[in-house]
Amino acid sequence: MRISKNLLVPALCLPVLVGCGSSDSVGMAGTPSAPQQVLACDAYTGPALSSLQQLRGGIHAHSAYSDGDIHSLPSDYYRIATQQGLDFFAGTEHSDTYNPNIFISTGSDCFTTPDNLLTCLTPNDDKLRKWSATAEQAAAATTDTFAALRGFEWTSDRFGHINVLFSADITNAKIDGGYIDMGTFYSWLQRAPGFPLLGGASDGIAIFNHPNDKKLSDSDPGRNWNLLQHVASADTQMVGMELFNSGATDDDPDGGRHDYYADWYMTALNNGWHVGAVGGEDMHDTTWALPAHPKTVILAADHKPETLRSAMLDRRMFAQVSREAGEDLAIDMQAEGHPMGAQLSCDTDKTVPLTVKVKTASGTPFNGILRLYDHANPQLLLASTTGDPIATATGDTLSYQLPVKADGEHWYFVRVDSTAGQSLAYTSPVWIKPRAVAAQMAIK
Repeated sequence: MRISKNLLVPALCLPVLVGCGSSDSVGMAGTPSAPQQVLACDAYTGPALSSLQQLRGGIHAHSAYSDGDIHSLPSDYYRIATQQGLDFFAGTEHSDTYNPNIFISTGSDCFTTPDNLLTCLTPNDDKLRKWSATAEQAAAATTDTFAALRGFEWTSDRFGHINVLFSADITNAKIDGGYIDMGTFYSWLQRAPGFPLLGGASDGIAIFNHPNDKKLSDSDPGRNWNLLQHVASADTQMVGMELFNSGATDDDPDGGRHDYYADWYMTALNNGWHVGAVGGEDMHDTTWALPAHPKTVILAADHKPETLRSAMLDRRMFAQVSREAGEDLAIDMQAEGHPMGAQLSCDTDKTVPLTVKVKTASGTPFNGILRLYDHANPQLLLASTTGDPIATATGDTLSYQLPVKADGEHWYFVRVDSTAGQSLAYTSPVWIKPRAVAAQMAIK
């Protein structure tokens, strides 16, 4: 009987297994070992993806401490956010009236009756120290399952508004040069807190708010933060941009869902900003935290403010706007084991597997349209069309091989639409750059 070599060699090797092994043959248990996966990009080193919760919350809210409801306090929006079942909520009063000893409120109701005017102009202890009083109210509202965050809205009606979160210091755009030079804000953002006279917010993060809404004129080159000119030194801390802002009203039942800001988002990405997707409420009445308002979903291991800050620095977040049951979403986006927001250095001319899976926050199946975008085509704007996606999928899953291009860094994000084509969510991008470009960026 003829015996095949392929059968004979393993049999002869059994008594002397150590001397007959090979790199891809039999393991100690006698089963073939799995081939080692060759990664195109650096391996993921962040928190285990299985540990990340999809924490839903509100960012961007006002009370009587600026121009919100004149009878409200930050403690009110924290309390209502808790009642609505949110995981976190950030108050962001305008910098104009948040400085120490500026006690007035500027809500629209201040001028409707003499009593309301008196309310707005009457100082009390809390109004004389709004910044520190907000910190106390946030601390009192924070629990193991809810994070109350203090922030403020840098309010330059020339360059644009910017939310700052987690900082110990505050600055006022009306007196810090915020109508003359955007550089004054970026410099302040990077200085250490407590810097003499000027302060600083190197402990904070910042978000571009409602682009193109605040400007002196359409011809002012300073509008939209100098047309979103990239400032490399501030890039790490400028973590996001609002994709949705404000909620539905009787006059505009679909308010907040419009894609008005999407084109500016892509402009920011094209200019080199590494900004993630944020949904901002921006409510000035007492309807904070309602399901109909935009939300930000942060992928974080727990509810601690410092954990949320770290997740936002990593851009692990997405923007969503919901109107009906089933529109609160959970989005899992992975590029070769990295979550959304990752900035990857990869081998040129390789591909990176991307998978995006969507379900409802309650766990039920989702059915919609997923569109994947790369560098924007300025002739095909998301504000008025579906733009120019590089891939489209119907249902709940999109898979794609992202190319690693030698021409530089590319961004890739997904817009999730309903079956009717209404946008429901934007993911933060995954950024992919060839290793040579990554080395050049590190030197800069």
